[in-house]
Amino acid sequence: MTAETDHLDRPSRDENRLVEPTLLRPYAVAYDAAARARRIDRSRDGDETPILERLERMAVTASRVTDERSIPGEVLIDVDRDVWRHATAPGYLQLFIADHGNDGTVAVVVTRFVVDHGADVSRLIDHAFVEPRALPEWTENEASRTKPGFRTEGSSMQTGTYVGDDQTWYCAIRYAAYRRGNVAYLLHATGTAPAREGDTFRRSIASAVSSVRFED
Repeated sequence: MTAETDHLDRPSRDENRLVEPTLLRPYAVAYDAAARARRIDRSRDGDETPILERLERMAVTASRVTDERSIPGEVLIDVDRDVWRHATAPGYLQLFIADHGNDGTVAVVVTRFVVDHGADVSRLIDHAFVEPRALPEWTENEASRTKPGFRTEGSSMQTGTYVGDDQTWYCAIRYAAYRRGNVAYLLHATGTAPAREGDTFRRSIASAVSSVRFED
């Protein structure tokens, strides 16, 4: 990561809209609800409910965090500074672009939400794998999760490939849920690259995504 930061300007949108930032094509449809609807067959029943729909049902209020200074802690990620450079784009808390001949992105999004006392925030992770599995020609390599512990309400890690824009993409996705009293946070990291990038670069993406955590 270099000291230089890219600013990726796109048409103005509602940055707080609760939309998954899985990147079919980097930046192009990450917050485009119409494009998302075309590629995701969203079931509204049972465990097939996408995670953010489940969050919206659980939450009293919810909003996207776009300023890290507004949360009581920090979001950390381990990236190879020789491979990734920092960028900014609407709706993302952190965004990294591959450099030095590589092609890929790692995006970090945080949703803050308020819940009633009896809400079970850990149940969100039951829905972590739903939306990627609905991507075109999704082929899953890994799907694992952790149980609630001292620091989190559970987390997930998922990798696989899908087809979009006439090519195959590799994707690594992590969710982690946190609760502090009646305020909760859903941390979502997504790394995407053309599948042609190969195993070594895929592993670097998965390593960065799996390292994302919230510390307070």
